Amino acid sequence: MQAIILTAGEGARLSGWTSNRPKGMLNLGNKPILDYLVRGIIDSGISEINMVVGYGKNSVMSYFGDGSSFNCKINYFFQDKSTGTIDALKIGMDGIRDEFILVPGDNLVSSNAFKSLRKIKLNALLSGQAKRWSKWGEIELVGGKAKITFDNPDAYGRIHFTGIMKINKLLALKLIELSGAHLGEALQSLGSEYPFEIVKADYWHNIVYPWDLISGNSMALRDNLLYKSGKIEKNVSIRGDVSIGKGTIIRSGSYLHGPLSIGKNCDIGPNSVIGPSVSIGDNTTIGAFSEIVDSIIMQNCEINSFCSLKGSVVGEDNILGSHCIAIPNNRNIRYLGQEFSVSNRGAMIGDGCRIGSRAVLEGGSILLNEATIGEGELYNADFQGDSI
Repeated sequence: MQAIILTAGEGARLSGWTSNRPKGMLNLGNKPILDYLVRGIIDSGISEINMVVGYGKNSVMSYFGDGSSFNCKINYFFQDKSTGTIDALKIGMDGIRDEFILVPGDNLVSSNAFKSLRKIKLNALLSGQAKRWSKWGEIELVGGKAKITFDNPDAYGRIHFTGIMKINKLLALKLIELSGAHLGEALQSLGSEYPFEIVKADYWHNIVYPWDLISGNSMALRDNLLYKSGKIEKNVSIRGDVSIGKGTIIRSGSYLHGPLSIGKNCDIGPNSVIGPSVSIGDNTTIGAFSEIVDSIIMQNCEINSFCSLKGSVVGEDNILGSHCIAIPNNRNIRYLGQEFSVSNRGAMIGDGCRIGSRAVLEGGSILLNEATIGEGELYNADFQGDSI
């Protein structure tokens, strides 16, 4: 059996974090989303993957190479224009022999889901319980047969299609023949002569908006690889599952609470509180007396002393001055022209931002990449421009 991963899309609703990479290359738990997918596929016994790349393709290809370091073979195919998932499937079919698993590259899903799909003899859809409507549609059983429907977009907690499925080559060619650009819509139009089994994932997270990264990070840390390769000074307290990368220094008096993943060459503390549910990327500094909880700090960041960040995303190459605060709140915000209700989230900070000392970032605030906030300024979700 083979696999096809579709990862050519731009992820426009995460543009503050995807200026040079597709959404699948965003880190959760200090690994790209695609890394979890590739390893899950390989663990199921599949050793050949066709990967359809486009936007930010160099970041994908440089990370995975030919797949040999992952004990598999990766073939790359190029979708230069964003013409939909049906077109991406058509491009990725080159060399597919019979059955294969089809995987959108921006889904975080339990790794054993791929083993479960492989056990099914018929065509199979992977389902997951969604907290909001999924672009892949809802799965309904009609007369004992699975059907994709888009008729109930407010179906909270219903069983949704994850976009991941096991199909054979004949069915794939049939989907390509159907009109439209989207795989979910093509599946909806199939007749009853193409029955599907339904497999339920242990967990699944559909990442669409910046605040989705927080809960995705918590899920990814369930598979936290445990290692402590850095230097830990005296009087450091560690509780739970904590990973510390090579070259990292945890300074005296700090308290680390897992699940927590700290990358390579970081400098943490002294007297800082980190975790739980935190990932900190490589080459990042967290200053003295800072508190980071339920957050993602991406690589090459400088978080100065006395900062408090909770429920927040900090993109790559950011500098936050001392005494910056981002505290979770429940509120309605406007993002990309739409109104959303955001619960228990702090600030979402894009790549390359500069935040002055004593800045206060209200819960639900979103800063796009390379924005600047002056010293002592109050920032809220209604502003997403270049500077304040």
